[in-house]
Amino acid sequence: MMRIGIDARFLTHPQLGGFKTYTENLIAGLAAVDRNNEYVLYVDRLSAERWRPTDRRTFVTRVVPATLPTLGMPWREQILLPLQAAHDRIDLLHSPTLTAPLRLGRPSVVTAHDTFWRAPHRGPGRRVKRTLMDAYNRYVSPRAIRRAAAVITVSHTAKASIIAELGVSSERVFVTYEAPPPIYVPVADPLRLTSVRRKYDLGDRFILGMGSADPRKNVGGLLRAYAALPPPIRMQHELVVVWAHDTLMAELATDLPGLGFTERVRFLNAVPSEDLALLYNAAAVFVFPSLGEGFGLPPLEAMACGTPVIAANNSAMPEILDGAGWLVDAGDARALAAALERVLSDKKVRESLIDAGRKRAAAFSWTKCAEETLHVYRKALRLV
Repeated sequence: MMRIGIDARFLTHPQLGGFKTYTENLIAGLAAVDRNNEYVLYVDRLSAERWRPTDRRTFVTRVVPATLPTLGMPWREQILLPLQAAHDRIDLLHSPTLTAPLRLGRPSVVTAHDTFWRAPHRGPGRRVKRTLMDAYNRYVSPRAIRRAAAVITVSHTAKASIIAELGVSSERVFVTYEAPPPIYVPVADPLRLTSVRRKYDLGDRFILGMGSADPRKNVGGLLRAYAALPPPIRMQHELVVVWAHDTLMAELATDLPGLGFTERVRFLNAVPSEDLALLYNAAAVFVFPSLGEGFGLPPLEAMACGTPVIAANNSAMPEILDGAGWLVDAGDARALAAALERVLSDKKVRESLIDAGRKRAAAFSWTKCAEETLHVYRKALRLV
């Protein structure tokens, strides 16, 4: 029997998506498939959120707080977490959010979703805390990854980058695909879709996009593509961008008047997952022109909801979507606009993308991800 620690601090964080989605669904998957090993979940604050596993015999929670201002997370990760892990006598620590303790005294597994953190975010309005965290990531992450007994990543594209850029041997890097969370399914009830449109004051037809604190999501490119659409299509379809974090939202909002269609663009901040699932269902098309992804979960979420997807043809997107989405050059606004126009106006193209998308999304499973992660734990402890 293994006693596995997981740095689960993102479980109790308010920001949706990203590390939170991965941590939450991985732990739920482990709770479903593993009744033999013990897990210690290290959170950084008390919470009564629904993520807590129900099986208290195999899952326990420890609060390891980040008590210092500004430097609280590094202090917690590098000092307090190793002390608590030693006290709990864990066999292995899994750090699912890129960084990890550098002096742990026991085997570690690190999940590195990509290597884009090596190029820090830049732009106006940068916050001091975010700048410091970028510096921390760039210092700690490569060292934690190289010292780990095993490294998990989320695509073969990301694995190749980790091997090439960080010099990690391929035998220590394992690919475990993510999956759309169970909430993302087709919704047949028109009243629920009408309700979410009314809640956010949206029209009957809209184009859905997604933004975050990371400029790689390329919302500016999406706005330029929307501007390049024929006016009749813009009049029929609003552009709705759901933001996981509002760092860049205000800056891009100031650019809208110059594009001439402010009233046709809606920015929504911190949308709950339940509403996001309905927005995917209600959207005419989901557009994801990211400049780079280690996996790219939102397009699969949209596909699982039965929504046609247009995405970038770079990084892991061709691997993950595997022909089920319309792929375009993320830097070519006119090509993106042309794809939008075709999908919105050609019923056969839409139906083909919807059918292919549903089949592709069904190929991914958090249960399979959890089983493969368990195998990595055993490899790290040399049990297999």
